[in-house]
Amino acid sequence: MKTLESKKKALVQVLGCKVNQAEAAAMARILEQRGYQIDRDADDPALIVVNTCCVTSKAEAKSRRLINRLAKKFPSASLVVTGCLAEVNPQSVQDIADSQVCLGTAAKDRFGEFLDSGLADPHGVTRGGASECKVFGPLGSAGIPGRARAFLKVQDGCSQACTYCIVPTARGPSRSLPMGSALEEARELEAEGYREIVLTGIHLGHYGRDLEPRLTLEDLVEQLLSECSETRFRLSSVEPQEITDRLIRMVAEHPRVCRHFHIPLQSGDDHILKRMARPYNAALILDLLERIFTAVPEACVGLDVLVGFPGEDERSFRITRNLIEQSSAAYLHVFPFSPRPGTPAASFNPRVPESISTRRVEELRSLSAEMRTRFYKQFVGHTLPAVMESDHSSESGPIIVRTDNYISVLVPKPPPLRCGDTLLVTLGELEDYKVLGKIV
Repeated sequence: MKTLESKKKALVQVLGCKVNQAEAAAMARILEQRGYQIDRDADDPALIVVNTCCVTSKAEAKSRRLINRLAKKFPSASLVVTGCLAEVNPQSVQDIADSQVCLGTAAKDRFGEFLDSGLADPHGVTRGGASECKVFGPLGSAGIPGRARAFLKVQDGCSQACTYCIVPTARGPSRSLPMGSALEEARELEAEGYREIVLTGIHLGHYGRDLEPRLTLEDLVEQLLSECSETRFRLSSVEPQEITDRLIRMVAEHPRVCRHFHIPLQSGDDHILKRMARPYNAALILDLLERIFTAVPEACVGLDVLVGFPGEDERSFRITRNLIEQSSAAYLHVFPFSPRPGTPAASFNPRVPESISTRRVEELRSLSAEMRTRFYKQFVGHTLPAVMESDHSSESGPIIVRTDNYISVLVPKPPPLRCGDTLLVTLGELEDYKVLGKIV
């Protein structure tokens, strides 16, 4: 690969989870520090970086299609393929472009060093040995331009080994960003004007277990609140068995911890949970939800649900739906099972026919829309803390603000406001599935 010159345009594309988004933002910042202009609409980028996902076979295929499309559209650009696909299956994309490098998980964490080396190998593959990686790779944090929220990645990898999941292979074992580094990065983001920081990780609830002295996610949040006086903190997905009473109390009692829990339920049927190797049962989920809503009645709770797992018959699906309907959750993220080569579940039987799986996904997504509407209607007339999330292109047009309990509200734009400003917003009625409101 040719040596890259400064003051050229770079295009950074990302697929997949919030951790991938945080990493892509950090890589974009590293490029800017080396003189690159990050341009989403560039028609002549010198460099393209694609941070890929391969959590399912469909996600892998989507990553390959994006890489192919970009390589054909910008044949003269240097192409860096990184992320989980570059670790698990680099051969599938290695020969797409003439000037291309694949950076696996651990190698991606040294992205700055990689750029400084001049990218000399035209067809390099650096898988980096994710499965043997024991130390958190400090890519650094970065906010996303034009958004009020910044992602702060504080944990990587997973040691849980669910039967359907390739993540332990793609990212290696659980490891944590040291407390001092996390505090430093949070202070920098606050100084840059970000008023909401989303704490992200592949297995966020395992934060600190590998550090010396051993720490917890709650320890981290307490220190962040102490160090950052103007910024609120939102937790990304936390495994249900790791949402402790201490964490719930922090959300209930501290106004700068967002009243929002995103929980990977996956299934509400104990038999399916056991086949998935999930370390909890339905009774734990129901007890957890009761504790959350008792302590934080206005909490927004979202649930991940994996539909069509091998062995999920109609009874298992109905048990899952019934649990969801009892949950008082605000929304669902619903995914159809997609066999991922390299995982035990890829060979599990009996398989659920695609037509049945598709029907169940549609059913739960329809239920999710009803749940979201019901949740929003609880707050009509309520005034809630919010962060200005995005500007409208028009000076007088509406803006989007997001409440601490994760309600996106469309409000008239009262100048002068900047993306990231904190405010209070009174929620009005729903119109075409949009929540309308006004700034107090």
